[in-house]
Amino acid sequence: MKNLFDEAEKARSLSQFETARKIYTTLLHSVLMKEEKADVLLALADVERIRGYFPEALSHYRQADRLFGTIDPTAQLDARVGWALSARASGNPWAALKELKKALARYQKQNDIQGEAFTHWALGGTWRIAGDMKKGLKELLLALNLFKKIKNTEGISYTCCALGGIYRMLGKYDLSGRYYREANKRMRQRKDTFGIAYSYCGLGNVERMAGRFKQALPFYQKAEKLYGTIGDRVSYAYTLWSLGTTHKLLGQNTQAHRAFFQADKLFKSTGDTRGRIYALLGHAEIAFIQENSIQGLKWWKEAKKVSDQSHYLWEKLHVSSLKEGKVHDLKKEYQKAGSQFYPVALPINWP
Repeated sequence: MKNLFDEAEKARSLSQFETARKIYTTLLHSVLMKEEKADVLLALADVERIRGYFPEALSHYRQADRLFGTIDPTAQLDARVGWALSARASGNPWAALKELKKALARYQKQNDIQGEAFTHWALGGTWRIAGDMKKGLKELLLALNLFKKIKNTEGISYTCCALGGIYRMLGKYDLSGRYYREANKRMRQRKDTFGIAYSYCGLGNVERMAGRFKQALPFYQKAEKLYGTIGDRVSYAYTLWSLGTTHKLLGQNTQAHRAFFQADKLFKSTGDTRGRIYALLGHAEIAFIQENSIQGLKWWKEAKKVSDQSHYLWEKLHVSSLKEGKVHDLKKEYQKAGSQFYPVALPINWP
């Protein structure tokens, strides 16, 4: 048991998530003591979440939660935070927020700074997805301070990535670039393949938002190559969307459509409805630019349908801004969400 578990943990540390998942699954079907089974369930759920197997992750987190309830309260909280991260990725950020707030209160009561920092990081990303950028930024800055306090280099690196993302959504592109560059430097120092790919995509977005579209492409290509080596589907899908958006802005519509189709295929495979909205809007924009209003409306209506069935307020705003192929002035609505960004004209350089 221990040798196999250590092998899986090593694979996970090297971003070999699919290898780790297979080993954990093998272990789960072995005869295990209660404590061992709980550890395996939690580890398995973690890599399932990273690989985009969200229904399986949700189930295994709950099983780990029940087992840890009588033997390890701290690990039980870890399982609940993991469940929340899977829930938000599955289109339910509000359930995730509820669970994360409860976990944070318990971590604070236990004076568990590591758990508290991780939960602030999770809350930051969840508020961002839920559409409240101000609250998301506040949580991420708290997480960064706590991770620095305990000198957790992994936590600092991923929080820098998250800050790069949320500052981009807020339209503060200089700050976005600063944090993505810091994240990339730290990820390369740690030799974190997933993190390096994640930060390269972020750096591509920095170039894109600055209007340097051709300079953005090499960063996406670097991210794409690294994601390919670890078999990532979740973050890679967003890199494809960023790539498609850049091609769209360059007027390379065939390449843009291709990237959006590839991204949407991955979004469907992981059940990421938020990502699907972005991909569908990308297709719609190109059609409207080409004055193909019938096809454009078809794509837009599909994006609206997905959006109406979701809890994503920020993406609902995006859909409304492109209603019927016209860019509507929703500056005040974006400002209420805390962002300096708002669409002005086609093609839209979405953050």
